Amino acid sequence: MLLPRVLSAIVMAVLFVCAVFVLDASSFILSMAGVVLLAGWEWARLSGVRNQVKRILFAVSIGILCFVVFHFNMQKISLYASPLLWILALYWVMRYPSVLVWQHVLSRLLFGALVLVTTWSSLVVLKQSNDFVVWVLLLMGLIWGADSGAYFAGRAFGKKKLARFVSPGKSWEGVVGGLLLTQIGVVAFAALSDFVFSQWVILSLVALLTSSVSVLGDLTESLFKRHESLKDSSHLIPGHGGVMDRVDSLTAAAPIYVLLLSLAGWL
Repeated sequence: MLLPRVLSAIVMAVLFVCAVFVLDASSFILSMAGVVLLAGWEWARLSGVRNQVKRILFAVSIGILCFVVFHFNMQKISLYASPLLWILALYWVMRYPSVLVWQHVLSRLLFGALVLVTTWSSLVVLKQSNDFVVWVLLLMGLIWGADSGAYFAGRAFGKKKLARFVSPGKSWEGVVGGLLLTQIGVVAFAALSDFVFSQWVILSLVALLTSSVSVLGDLTESLFKRHESLKDSSHLIPGHGGVMDRVDSLTAAAPIYVLLLSLAGWL
């Protein structure tokens, strides 16, 4: 399994580099729509939909929603739904497994559709920025930093469970480690960008909220997989599971990140 995993990682890295540095706006928007459609197909499975035709129809419906949002230029407006979505997700994770609403298939489908559409919208808004490369690399750095810091800090110091019934391997110590690592990265980024102190403070808050919610994205997918007794969202990516397994943190982090940058006047 090691060789397929390594090859898949190389392919994903190449695709990421091409998406960020090579594709023009139209190609980027379409390629991200394709990723969201695949994620939607998987989300239907996480929601308890077993019928393949229904899963495909759900993915198509997400594509239609993305088209409507783009046609009416509602990308930025749609991002305002993100805080409510992830506050709801936080409630589900905290109360798992006692809360029953999220267990209904339609509840999970609706939640997933809104999450994926806002994720796509955030990437579209980001692409339309003059500093797209800088902002998208910072976004990925925050997500990877929070994940890597949490992994190593959790291995070294983890004792207090973060969400015992949802993801037993995660700890509060790991979360703190991830947040500290991202803040170190922000200090370096601000220094290289010649930010004044007020801008550094704003960016630090953006990074803190983005990194925190990225953890919630991971936990939310874990909750759905645990409920459906699934190890991976699918087997589309050899050695890595499915698309949702790779972008679960991004679905939470990207909309909040872009919304905060927009409110700060940077997008």
